[in-house]
Amino acid sequence: MKKTITHLLALSIVAIISACGSNPSSGSSSTGGNSSKTPDTSSVSSSSSTKSSSSTSTLDNDPVTLTTTDGLSIRFVSTGAKIDSVSYGTTRIASNGFTVGRCANRIANGQFVLNGKTYNVSKNNGNDSLHGGDSRGNWQGTIATSQWQKTAQTDSTVSYTYHSADGENGYPGNMDLTVKYTLSQSGELLIEYTATTDKDTLCNPTNHLFIDIGGSRSYSNLKLWIDADNYTPRNGNLPNGQISPVAGTQFDYRTEKTFDSSKSYDDNLVLNATEYAKVASLSSTKYKVEVFTDRPGLQLYKENNGNICLESQMFPDAINQANFEDPILRANETFYSKTAYCFSKVS
Repeated sequence: MKKTITHLLALSIVAIISACGSNPSSGSSSTGGNSSKTPDTSSVSSSSSTKSSSSTSTLDNDPVTLTTTDGLSIRFVSTGAKIDSVSYGTTRIASNGFTVGRCANRIANGQFVLNGKTYNVSKNNGNDSLHGGDSRGNWQGTIATSQWQKTAQTDSTVSYTYHSADGENGYPGNMDLTVKYTLSQSGELLIEYTATTDKDTLCNPTNHLFIDIGGSRSYSNLKLWIDADNYTPRNGNLPNGQISPVAGTQFDYRTEKTFDSSKSYDDNLVLNATEYAKVASLSSTKYKVEVFTDRPGLQLYKENNGNICLESQMFPDAINQANFEDPILRANETFYSKTAYCFSKVS
């Protein structure tokens, strides 16, 4: 029997921001039920040195830039609750990290069965639905290209909320999705996702950050490590439902090695970790990014122009695959998940 991935949000979530390279922000899995859909603004300080959520001009201000003392600068915009750019000084190392949902990656034929009812969602990737679908045809999906409401901001955090109406792109239920970004002085960008719904629906958000730590969209001198013994083979763009070893394939990055840019990548790796942990790293001669997540899968994607994506997720087309864990969020329960990108300079 498939397992659901719904997490019940704790009455309080303890934020732990620790140095990259260990286990940042560990342990905040959630419990509890019937939480309010009101966005969490508890992190907004009333101190005069911190931007207040009660200030309309502050919350309406777009974009938002968070910084560290060693020169890391991350800019956010409310369209798609997007990580617009990640830079060290004048060097941009990542960009265009839009939020995707309700269900990241692909759903075969834009169709799934939930509680005995067949749902047809928008097809925006040939005959399939990609990143939640979009009736306008945008491959990024509606949530990634829509305006979000900024609901909270401090010197180190910014939060955005999106209301996805019942029936949007064919999905059941009114769903409220909140994304909270927290930047620590160690270079950890923690992304926390919270969602509620009034009907059973699918929930599998992620961030589609394009990473360019090699500079000039070059793959040269990149080294990749992914803690995954298995991957999900695909027929065309969709998984065939099997879970297979990475040994002997192009996806075997269990030991850090030079990234093989001669290969094409748009594939889901089955992560070894069963809880929040460091799962991947990508490094160049100057910069490094480490990925931590509580999700079971990581999409490795290589774009033609030199960018790489490392997207935490449930498995592609999981709702239609008997061997995969369900991405179902039940009515009146609260979804919580977190992923962190830890940026640093290579000495």
